[in-house]
Order: sequence, then structure tokens, then C-alpha cells
Amino acid sequence: MKLHKLSLKHLLTASLTGLVMSGLLGVISSIAGVALLGVSGWFISAAGLAGGLLFFNYFTPGAIIRLMAILRTAGKYGEQVFAHSHLLDLLRLLRLWVWDQRADRDPALVSKESKGDLLQRIVADVDQIIRWPLMVFFPWLYALGAYCLVICLAFYINASLGWPLLVGAILHLCVIPCLLMRWGLKRVYSSQVLGIHRRSRFISVFSSLITLTIRGNWSSYSSRLHQLDNRQRKNDKQIQMLLSVAKFSINLVTIALLTLLVTLAVQYESSNKHFTLIDGIDAAWFVGLLLSLLALNELMTPLAQLFLAHAQAKVGLKRLKQIEVQVKTKSSLAISHIDSLSFKNWKGVHLPSLLGSPIVSMSLKVGDTLAIIGKSGCGKSTLLSSMAGECYSQGLSLINDQVIDLYGEPAYQAYVSYLPQSPYIFQQSVAANIRLGNPEASDEEVLKALAAVKLDDWARGLPQGMYTFLSAQGKDLSGGQIKRLALARLLIRKAPILLLDEPFDGLDQGTIEHLITSLEGEYKPNILVFISHIDTRLNERAKSLHL
Repeated sequence: MKLHKLSLKHLLTASLTGLVMSGLLGVISSIAGVALLGVSGWFISAAGLAGGLLFFNYFTPGAIIRLMAILRTAGKYGEQVFAHSHLLDLLRLLRLWVWDQRADRDPALVSKESKGDLLQRIVADVDQIIRWPLMVFFPWLYALGAYCLVICLAFYINASLGWPLLVGAILHLCVIPCLLMRWGLKRVYSSQVLGIHRRSRFISVFSSLITLTIRGNWSSYSSRLHQLDNRQRKNDKQIQMLLSVAKFSINLVTIALLTLLVTLAVQYESSNKHFTLIDGIDAAWFVGLLLSLLALNELMTPLAQLFLAHAQAKVGLKRLKQIEVQVKTKSSLAISHIDSLSFKNWKGVHLPSLLGSPIVSMSLKVGDTLAIIGKSGCGKSTLLSSMAGECYSQGLSLINDQVIDLYGEPAYQAYVSYLPQSPYIFQQSVAANIRLGNPEASDEEVLKALAAVKLDDWARGLPQGMYTFLSAQGKDLSGGQIKRLALARLLIRKAPILLLDEPFDGLDQGTIEHLITSLEGEYKPNILVFISHIDTRLNERAKSLHL
């Protein structure tokens, strides 16, 4: 399932099986927990009233107590299993949603937005959002289910006892949470904003501490940091005060209910100067009701923190929506083949500086190989990136003598395989990394592509062969292995146009010769453009473009 809209409602219903099962089992567990205490109280009271009579049935109440204990424990474990499954589904959907937003964003701006602080913020927001069902929805649902049981029990004992519990349910489940939401949301929002502001300020201190100290500005900067600390401390104190007031209010309502129930059920007889229950109320059942209400109060306590978790999730949603982009209109351009590729007054540029490669003009046709040559820093990689359509450009680009804008054009990029200077290796198996180039590739085709880059023996020697998982970003691979693995991913794609940025960097002469043989043999593209500071026999038959 795909998350089409980012909202708490859509997140809640995104994985209905996990939601319904965890909710159902949680309600059963909560009701069983309340019933366990209530039936135990009834049993103890009934046994005491029986006065040890031999005909009193001890077995049925004992069996019911045992059943409630089993239901409570089994329901709790089952609820945790399904709830965590539901949360993992939400996490997967949120991560895919974030990925979709990044994929639909302007490619030239993605690297700029891949800063560590932004990614950490996204991770924190996702963590806060997926806690919402566990911290807000499920506790409220469990409290509602248990309250329904206690209210039914009260009406069964005596109708006059049920109405106060209905009022108590409204106070516990609606009035108190709504008031807390109204008073607490703004404070939680402020706390989140202040936390981000303080973090950025403190991080900037480490890079400017020496300058501030030398120029004598440290005291004023320190004073502003101190003011931020005081504001954060004051805000957190208000949130803690609200939490304390919430817990006190919940307990106060419970105490008021207990007092009111006792007042309604007990009468004073002046004749014998004793308190007795009014007619129609059984003592054992009444004790069970009071104990059930005490057990119910334990389910009300988590509702005190409901506003805090809800506000944090809302903040996370609001900040995640800041990276939401409008879905790009898919290109209607159709390219059936590429016979020639021409560039006139062409320049690859970086925004916003507009710096980039020198202006060049060139034409390529099927069978051509082009070597881009120049000093380090002259713009070779920027030029190659612009030819791949992954970088902004100036000038005209023509495909089959037709002017077409290459930047972000999927119809063109379907014919292009591009190896950047620093390729990315995903935290998947070797085979999965290769199949990103061709999802339908067989094991034989994967091994063949690995052999083309001289990695087949290495892959076979891994613990699970080519299905061995790699660490994040290929940290357990050398630079040469990363380049060759990424190149194998491109070769298996067999795109007509192959653009390679320093494909031989960090490789020995034998491996370089092997790669060139592959590029001149079965995996030879229609058009090959490469950058390399290493002089090889591939340069001998290639055209040269000097920058």
C-alpha cells in the first residue's frame, strides 16, 4: 500500500489488519485486567459473606479469575505483536513517502538537501509520528473499552450507579483530553521550535568559539544562549505542570466517582446506627464494581500524556510536509532510438553560483567513444553530469537533430547509464545492488556482469555468495570494489549511452585491461563518454575533448 496523503487519519488506516487486531486484543486485555480485579473483589467479598459455608461454590469464581488472568496476559502479548507490526508498516510507508518526495524533487537540489541535520530531523519526525497510535489512539481505545464494561456492570447492579459513570467517562475520555490539547499543543510546538533553535545555536558555537573569544563577543553571545536556555526551561516546566495537573484531574475524577457511588449505594440506619446498602444492591457485586473502578483508573493514567504525544506527532507531520512536493507531470516525449547526440555552446552549471564547466560544442554518433581530458577542477565531472541530464545546463542539446532539454528528462535518461565519481552502494545484497540496473536479470546474468568487472570470484567467496548483504554505503568495500560494483550495475542495464566518471580510479593495470575488454566486447555501448586521468588503450581509439 502507498501513502498518498500525509495525515494522522491516513496513517492510522494505512495498515488496517494490524490496527484492528492490536486494538481488539488490547481492548480484550484491558477489559480482562479490569474484570480480574473486579471478580477477585466480588469473590473475596462473597466468600466472606458466605462465612465459610460448605455449600459455597469456590470453583466457578476461581475459574473465571484464572480465565481473566490468561486473557489479560495473552491479550497483552498479542496486542504488542500486532501493534509493533502496525508500527513497522507505518515506518515503511513513511520512509517510502519521504523517498517519493525526494525522488520527485529537482535532482540538482537533492544533494544540497542531503545535509546531516536535515536527515536527522526527518528521522526524528518519523519516530514521533509512528508513536502516535501507540501513545494516543490505542490508550484511548483501551480506556473506552474498559469503561464500557464497568458502566454495563454498574447498570446491572443498579441503574442509579450507571449514570455517574457515564459522566465520569465523558470527563475522563473527552473533556480532560480536549482541554489538555487546547492548553498543551501550543507549548509543545514552542518546545520543539526552541529545541531546534537551541541545537543550531549550540552547534554554531563550536565553529565560531575562537573568533567570538578573540573579538570579545563571547559574553553577548553567551547571554543569548542563556536566554534560550531559560525560555526552554520555562516552557518545559509548563509542560510538566500540565502533565501533573492532568494526572491529578484524572485521579480526582476517579475519587469523586468512588465517593459518589458509595453515597448512592449506602444508607445510614438510625435504628441500629449502622451503614447498610440500599435495597437491591448486592454487597459482593458492589465491592467488585468499586475495585473495577480502581483498576480502570490505571488505564486512565496514560491519557495524561496523550496531549504531549499528539502534539509531537502533529509537529512531525507539519515539518515532514515541508518537504512535500507537487508530483511532476510525466513527460510526453517519446524517443524510439538515439542515433546522434549533439551539444552547441553547452555548459554544465551548479546553482546558485552558476559556476561549472567551460562552454563546449560537440557531436556524437553511434560507434563514437569520447574521452574528456583536463586538469583537476576544470569542470569535467560537471560537464558529464549535465550530459546525463542530472545537472543544470546552458546551451542547446539535440537528439537525432531535434532540440530536447536533457535535464530531468526520463525519456532520454532511459537510454543513458551514468557512473558518477562517487557512486552509491545500497545496504542490500550484492545481487540486489546489481539488479537495480535490471530487475529481471537472472543469477547467470548477474554473475556475468560481475565477471565483466572482475568481481565474480570475490562474490563467490562471500559467506552467502552474491546474496551476501553489504553494509551501508558499501563501508566494507574498497574504493575500487565500489566503482566496479556500480559499473556492473550499469553494464547489466545495457543502455545505448554510457557515461563514466573516473571508472579506472584505484584499480591495478590488470583489472583496468579487463574492464576495457568488457567495454569493447559484449557490453560495448553505442556511445561511450568517459573521464580518466589514467592513460589507457581505450584513449587510443577515442576522440578527445580538452577542457
